[in-house]
Amino acid sequence: MSLDPPPVQVPQQTRAGSATACRARSPQDPLTVLVAAVDAAIAALPPAARADALEPMLTDFAAAVSPVQGALAGAVHDPRGVFEVARGYLGNAFTHAVGGDVEATRAALIAARATLCHLGEAEDAAEGAEWRW
Repeated sequence: MSLDPPPVQVPQQTRAGSATACRARSPQDPLTVLVAAVDAAIAALPPAARADALEPMLTDFAAAVSPVQGALAGAVHDPRGVFEVARGYLGNAFTHAVGGDVEATRAALIAARATLCHLGEAEDAAEGAEWRW
């Protein structure tokens, strides 16, 4: 009996805009790990969160992405592309977190998450794009 978690199902958008098709991603896929870390960070900051929730959120995020940090840092990508936009939002989120602004941190994390959705869709459609992991 394997203790490995099942692969994550990531919805793909069809031309009509519905998410009826899914592509399984490995739980160790850098995009999957990053999306899960952002989701957990957003969940750690509910709308009424206080500033003391920021430090544990940052610590948990860093721990979650550490296994794929090298893959994320070494990703070949378009400097003006979706991945850079997501990294920019994450940078903004962490700057706001260090400053103690919970709402701005949460907003930037949500923007990063939305951008990562587009990255997943673009990666699925690209078939060999130069910025694959």
